[in-house]
Amino acid sequence: MDAGQIVGIVTGLVVVVVLVTAVAVWAARRRNAARARAAELEAELQRLGVEAGSALVRTDERARLAEDELAFAVAELGERETRELAPTLRRARERLAEAFHLNQRLHDEVPDTDAERREWSARIVDLCRSAGGSLDDIDRGLAGLRQTVRATPDVVARVDGELARVREAVPAARADLERLRGQYAERALLPVADNPDQAERLLEFAGRSTAAARKRLTTQQVAEAGAAARAAEEAVRRAEGLLRAVDDYEAEALRAEAALGAIVAESRAELAQARALPANVRAGRIDGAVDALEAALASLPAPGEPGDPLDALTRVREANTALDDAVAERAERDERTRKAAARLGPALDDAERQLTAARSVVDDYRAPVGPDARTRLAEAEREVAQARTAADPERAFAAARRGAALAAEAATLAHRDIARAGSGQRWDGGYNGGDRGYGGWEGGRRPAGRSGSDVFGAVLGGMVLGGILDDIGDIGDMFD
Repeated sequence: MDAGQIVGIVTGLVVVVVLVTAVAVWAARRRNAARARAAELEAELQRLGVEAGSALVRTDERARLAEDELAFAVAELGERETRELAPTLRRARERLAEAFHLNQRLHDEVPDTDAERREWSARIVDLCRSAGGSLDDIDRGLAGLRQTVRATPDVVARVDGELARVREAVPAARADLERLRGQYAERALLPVADNPDQAERLLEFAGRSTAAARKRLTTQQVAEAGAAARAAEEAVRRAEGLLRAVDDYEAEALRAEAALGAIVAESRAELAQARALPANVRAGRIDGAVDALEAALASLPAPGEPGDPLDALTRVREANTALDDAVAERAERDERTRKAAARLGPALDDAERQLTAARSVVDDYRAPVGPDARTRLAEAEREVAQARTAADPERAFAAARRGAALAAEAATLAHRDIARAGSGQRWDGGYNGGDRGYGGWEGGRRPAGRSGSDVFGAVLGGMVLGGILDDIGDIGDMFD
């Protein structure tokens, strides 16, 4: 065996050793990673199991305490008062029973998969949380019952004191009402006329309710005692409000009388101004508002005569406002008419210029001008004619603006038709350069009298003249 063979054998052995070592290291690393993952999973499952066990212990202890508390409350307050809490405790116990069953499956001799251990532990925690919510409801319910037991005697005692105080105010309210009857009309006192009687009925009900509350307390009917005490408290509050309304009425009536005096003086001044308007201006709504305000003022009681200041103030104020609105509307309409009259002249002049330009195109070229342009021209002439004869300046101005715009549009459409005829283009009306156009006019020939450039200049000039519309308002206004 020569040296070369020896070197090859040694090299092969080295390569084999290296490969074997690499494979062994890789396998060891995989085993270590798998063991680490398994250990991590086991640690998580152990943590979930501990959490589930702790939740079970805590919730079971709370359930046992709740059972003891509920039994004590039944003995103290009676089964009738606590009957709504028993189903809540039963639901908590049902959830705990399911949780204990799952925990038993986790710890029996039957092996469980990792997925089952994770799922059941999480389910145990959820069941304990739900049972804990029911136990919280029981705690709140028992606390509310005990609070009612403690608070109801205090409520009854407080209502008794308020009841005596409000009863003493009833005669004073009756006396105030009698005095007010000498100052105001009976219809004005209708909102408070029965208040003392209603207050007495409420106070009588409150007295019976407090007596019922005391009786229920002696028989441990806590909820019913609390309800009776609260009803008595509400009745006393409403009775006091009714008596206060009698006292407040006079103050409101005095404020209404003061406001009525001011608005009467204002109304008389506005009536004088309205009557001073020309008859044609007053005709219609202003005259009607004047009559209504005069009627409202005439219906006011004479000095010293009992009346209804609140109702009188409302009627006079409404009539006064109606007259103000009528006068303001007329003033606004007059202002619009004045502005329209001032703008009508320039608008008519512009419309006539636009009509002249449009007629020139149609008259000079005739046949090539299609029906659209001719229709716009006819409508423009109709609108301008209406603007000349309309009695209302606003309508006349709007018609003039529409006529000017229609005439400008007619000129534009006519020029388009002429351009198409000159180019021999087939168009919607059926014109062809070799055929006869609208009205028998042959394409390519111009009628005598005015050149095409002159006509185009007239059209363009008419459209430029329409620029004066910018000085008298937006052309879009004519469509308002």
